[in-house]
Amino acid sequence: MIPMLLNRERAEERMAEERLEALVATSPANVFYASDCYPYGASFALLPLDRGVEPALVTSISGSTPVALMSPPWFSDVRYYGEFYVETGFAREPLSEAERAVIKSHESWEEERPSDPVAILLGLLEERGLTGGRIGVDESGLAPGHPLWKRAEEQLPDTKLVPARETFTEIRMIKTAEEIRRIGEATRITERGWEAALGKARPGITEREFADAWQRAIISEGGLSNAYLGAYWPPVAFGRRTAFSDIAQPSDYRLREGDIIRFDGGATYMGYPCDMARAAVLGRADEKLRRYWRALWEGEQEAVSMARPGAVASEIFEAAVSRVRRGGIGHYRRHHTGHGWGLEGYDPPTIGPKDGTALEEGMVLCFETPYYEVGWGGLLHEDVVVVDKKGPRYLSTPEDELRVVG
Repeated sequence: MIPMLLNRERAEERMAEERLEALVATSPANVFYASDCYPYGASFALLPLDRGVEPALVTSISGSTPVALMSPPWFSDVRYYGEFYVETGFAREPLSEAERAVIKSHESWEEERPSDPVAILLGLLEERGLTGGRIGVDESGLAPGHPLWKRAEEQLPDTKLVPARETFTEIRMIKTAEEIRRIGEATRITERGWEAALGKARPGITEREFADAWQRAIISEGGLSNAYLGAYWPPVAFGRRTAFSDIAQPSDYRLREGDIIRFDGGATYMGYPCDMARAAVLGRADEKLRRYWRALWEGEQEAVSMARPGAVASEIFEAAVSRVRRGGIGHYRRHHTGHGWGLEGYDPPTIGPKDGTALEEGMVLCFETPYYEVGWGGLLHEDVVVVDKKGPRYLSTPEDELRVVG
């Protein structure tokens, strides 16, 4: 069985501190995090504080395949609702384990064919004895006016539902070993994509062709190259177009001698994305490019070196910006030099001037010192790092020189 994503000990600590008998995840990301299952449709994942009380998943019968085969939860109690038909009565042995799992899912739903997920969740709270106290409900997956709140008041008057989105955010700040493994693998795949694309770099190659090589390598390594909103391509750019921050629409611009090549972002692996960045140059780098890259790299490395338990985010920010300025970009300005990273991308803390968060062991952080100058270009060096009491642990492969290709 795959180790769970959930930081269960931290979840139990937060529940105890907030006097919660259980947590209910509602957003797709929090349901996935709490259960290991990424189902289709509206779902609830119930996580009791008491380990003697079984967790449960409420999800649509139309999504039985993800539950039974693609990302099964780490617990066994799954309650289906809705309407979706798969004929199982004609199945005869020999059957595969996958076929048996799907049959079991649909037979459990066929017994009563429930249609109301709220009724199932409230029934579970009664069945589990989770009434008369406080239940934390992740409100981020519920539309305004969702009936859960009112119906809980009516059906379970002694039970108080309280918002718990921030509780989930706090829990997810500290990563489990499985989360770190997945982010690390997404990072490795991203690096392989970068190397494959750099191997194609030559005068005349277009950004589109470079991006295509990047994506093909990511897929061949077992990752996904996700397009933001289905509209944007991989975030790669050449030459002066690198000054366009987060540009993710590769063009037909053709690479020239002396051009900067830059990417920012990465692959996704088993639900977890990567956020790293690198820059290279085709042919010879001029003095400004070498000096600016070195200054930005030194600033980023200053931040990485401070990534230890107890270090304060705002102090890391000030040190990184100061180092870049001393290194040769005296006018350097920046609103943050890093951020937490996880299942949905950005996590707290932000390595910025107003964030007083003290780093904790097990956080995954992306440190960066971007610089964008319209009419010249942009540079960005970003690493993925785990906060460890022994010192910062890289998930990305460190580099200490501007890459020259071609």
